[in-house]
Amino acid sequence: MFVTLALPAYNEEENIEQVLTQCVASLKALPHSWEILVIDNASNDATAERVQRFIQRQPEVRLVSHESNRLYAGSCATALREARGDRIAIMDSDGQHIAADIPRIMAKMDEGYSLVIGWRRDRDDPVARQVFSSAFILMGKFYLRYPLHDLNCGFRMLDRSFADRVSIKHHMNLSNPEFYAEAVKAGVRVGEVVVSHFPREKGTSTMTVGKIIRMFASVSSYLKALREEMKTAHVAPSRQ
Repeated sequence: MFVTLALPAYNEEENIEQVLTQCVASLKALPHSWEILVIDNASNDATAERVQRFIQRQPEVRLVSHESNRLYAGSCATALREARGDRIAIMDSDGQHIAADIPRIMAKMDEGYSLVIGWRRDRDDPVARQVFSSAFILMGKFYLRYPLHDLNCGFRMLDRSFADRVSIKHHMNLSNPEFYAEAVKAGVRVGEVVVSHFPREKGTSTMTVGKIIRMFASVSSYLKALREEMKTAHVAPSRQ
């Protein structure tokens, strides 16, 4: 088994080295070969430079840099294209998730799931963000019949066969709804696992309250488009 951990990053110079250090420690504990792939989404800070410095002492880390910002979904698409692993985890690089949860996600995949999405059951975010997140989850259930608890958790894993079939087409700061829609179309099983969640301690989130409010209209259109795409599916994925 070869495992890829992909870290989308945008202006994470204050977090990226600490996150990489923690990820390396967790991956070294796995009984598998591994790599870390950092996707720098056209950061305008020193994120890429700090990753390059880290690579000098940890050659299992690779860096792919976008020349222009492709939003979060674009970084996920790059992760799937560039990853070498049999299983591909995509985890936010802001320090709110930990790679130590990978063994539990992999154990879920061992049950026959091709896509496993994290569930921030004990979420450590400001109340306003949690309220908006709950609204997005309700929208996902309305438009997509989304069966999971967490629509936009920053941690998920795909197996290679499913990852090779995923086509990310929507230019959004979301990815899980499209991953789910692709799973429906592919007829593969989707599961979830409770993952750790921590407050952001360094850097600034790009998802401000004002931006989230402005997102509602675009997210509605996005989910409607995904619903139309899913109508072509003959088999819906199951979950536990």
